[in-house]
Amino acid sequence: MKNTYQHIASLSSIAAASILLLSACGGGSGSAGGTAPASGPMPVSISFDLLANGGVAKCGTTISGLGTKNTPADLKDARFYVSNVSLIDANGKNVPLTLTPNDWQSDQVALVSLIDGTGAVCGGVPMLTNSVVTGTVPAGTYRGIQYEIGVPEALNHSDYATAAKPLGVAAMAWSWTSGRKFLKLELNPAGGVNVVRTNTTTTPATTTTSNTSTWNLHLGATGCTTNATTGAYSCTNANRMLVKLAAFDATSQKISLDLNALFSGVDLTTDVAGATGCMSGTTDAECQPVFSNMKIDLTSGNPATGGVQSVFIARTK
Repeated sequence: MKNTYQHIASLSSIAAASILLLSACGGGSGSAGGTAPASGPMPVSISFDLLANGGVAKCGTTISGLGTKNTPADLKDARFYVSNVSLIDANGKNVPLTLTPNDWQSDQVALVSLIDGTGAVCGGVPMLTNSVVTGTVPAGTYRGIQYEIGVPEALNHSDYATAAKPLGVAAMAWSWTSGRKFLKLELNPAGGVNVVRTNTTTTPATTTTSNTSTWNLHLGATGCTTNATTGAYSCTNANRMLVKLAAFDATSQKISLDLNALFSGVDLTTDVAGATGCMSGTTDAECQPVFSNMKIDLTSGNPATGGVQSVFIARTK
């Protein structure tokens, strides 16, 4: 019996030693993508959603309190392209995220689509959605994220009819610039949008008023021309929104597009110049507050030099 007890004790000691050895070989953890491998690429999944009034905004549910007049509105469309994604490491260095190609993203750009078709305004039929951008970074610890809302210039002017995913989406094509809508956010305000136009070429000036259902925000490159010889495009205004979140952990947080922040200073009930809403026109009065909120200089199309954007924010999942 004594030998039996000694044998059991010996086995227990071996097991305990094995557990300690396995624990010692466990490796570190990465704050941006879960548990990091000891070496090699670390998977990262970045989640997005829409935010309004402190809660998730979605198709089929009226959103209250938007813009200068606290206008209620129904969501019609909400899609945007994400590119040039980097995680920020513990030393403040940007480390590029290698995108994992799938139906919603190539190795250079991803499409986030937050409309599911619920309700007539938002399509009326079920639609596939995508709220996640996935990829890999070298194993390590990361504290923040940086990315652009936009399509890389080398890809922006490709033919959507033949382009590979996710650029072959007709609804995101922008025919008059032969490019893409980088961000498409459309709302139907209660009571519609009063479109007021003043003709100053007459004496006296005349004013006409009409009503339309949708306030459109289409962000994209403008001032685009093509070289007749080479066919290459160039645009005077890039209009790519730079987003940097100094504190972001993809394991426990998501990124929300805050509609209250995006439409701060905007009157969604009236439009006085340019296309209805804001379609990135440099002289469009409705674009002034929106571009200011996105921290894009409306005149040049470059990132604004002052202030920090609060349109995209990190929140707990």
